[in-house]
Amino acid sequence: MQSIFNILYLIAWTFIVPILYILANTLVPKWKPGLKMRLGELDPSVFPTESDNLERPVWFHAVSIGELNALIPIFNNFRGMRMVLSVTTHTAYELAKVKLQDDLENNRIRLFYMPWDHPVIVKKVISRIRPRAIILMESEIWPALINEAHNQKIKLIIINAKLSDSSFEMYRNFYFIFRPIFMKFDLLLVQSPGDSRKFLRLGVDKSKIFMMGNMKFSVLPTLKHNREEFREELGYSPDDFIWVCGSTHEEEEATLISIFQELRYEFPKLRLVLAPRHPERFSVVENFINSAARLIPVRLSMLTKTVTEKEGLQQNDILLVDTIGDLYDIFSISDIAFVGGTINEKIGGHNVLEPASCQVPVFIGPSYYKNTQIVDMLEEAEGLYVAETKEDIRLFLKSILTNPSKRILMGVNAKKLVDENRKIIFNVSEKLKEEIYA
Repeated sequence: MQSIFNILYLIAWTFIVPILYILANTLVPKWKPGLKMRLGELDPSVFPTESDNLERPVWFHAVSIGELNALIPIFNNFRGMRMVLSVTTHTAYELAKVKLQDDLENNRIRLFYMPWDHPVIVKKVISRIRPRAIILMESEIWPALINEAHNQKIKLIIINAKLSDSSFEMYRNFYFIFRPIFMKFDLLLVQSPGDSRKFLRLGVDKSKIFMMGNMKFSVLPTLKHNREEFREELGYSPDDFIWVCGSTHEEEEATLISIFQELRYEFPKLRLVLAPRHPERFSVVENFINSAARLIPVRLSMLTKTVTEKEGLQQNDILLVDTIGDLYDIFSISDIAFVGGTINEKIGGHNVLEPASCQVPVFIGPSYYKNTQIVDMLEEAEGLYVAETKEDIRLFLKSILTNPSKRILMGVNAKKLVDENRKIIFNVSEKLKEEIYA
């Protein structure tokens, strides 16, 4: 059965590759960057033909920005080892060029786009790189890559491994196809006991599974500003109550602004900050605030001029975070934080650890299937609240506004949980070294 699947997989990708190529050059231009690399054409100046005398590199793969940020601390624990890094999205590629600039310039790490999973393309890339191990993240299952690595006796590892309920059901329904694939992994470092049980039921040997926790606890940005000074710089007074809504999506801003409008008359010191997830929506949200909500949007990028002219942010002002890389500092000045992608059911949630690590109480909507483990842990620690409805959000926010001790305790609980789990990156690194050099 596995042989039949491999043949069908080859045939499918033989048809898919030309379609992807045409789309990248026409209707979906965002796929065009790195197109040659996706087809297996690596730059010979970056990836010269490997000498048998050189130490074989370790190949790390990160799909997007979230996975890349989790990997960067791992690289710091692998000094002296040759590494290559593949990414899937263009934003991750550009971020890697910035964050790993010194390593890339010194050829300590070599960067490329993940090739499409056509067996011929994958074989060509693996033969060129000759890795000693391939390290994937979370739930990345690429049959052609896995089969070729196994055939060439290259170690296969998944770190921060997890399986959603829907993915697990899909793999279990096609157990006869995916069991042989999962059995080829040499090591799985999983996020939770629940993930361990799922991988066991899919045929992974118990001796290959280790419960390490979620690496995102150890991957947090560095604050660029002092909290009190930054609040003042942004035009807030010491007694303002700042409600930050980060990584929001379409339809969510309207709900959050509506709740703000209901509460601001009862609580005149309540201030709202909106940070849309995608830059292309900044203007859309700004126009909504200005026209539909009849409030005044103040862009963070224009804040210094605006605050000087108005002598501070006023009650009708909504701060719109239209810059990249500032959300962590914005979370740090908040009194309460809402993390978006949790009202819009299509998204499944975003990282709640950033505000939690700033000792800020967190609340979210009911859709968080992409971050179930972390949300459950924070909720159990009483550092996070899950609001099921719009009315739930309003009532919870009102309870925080009228009960300062509850707000402070939730923030302390949230930060305590984050601090207790910060050693995960080190433990993962040590386990990887042990397996790679075994």
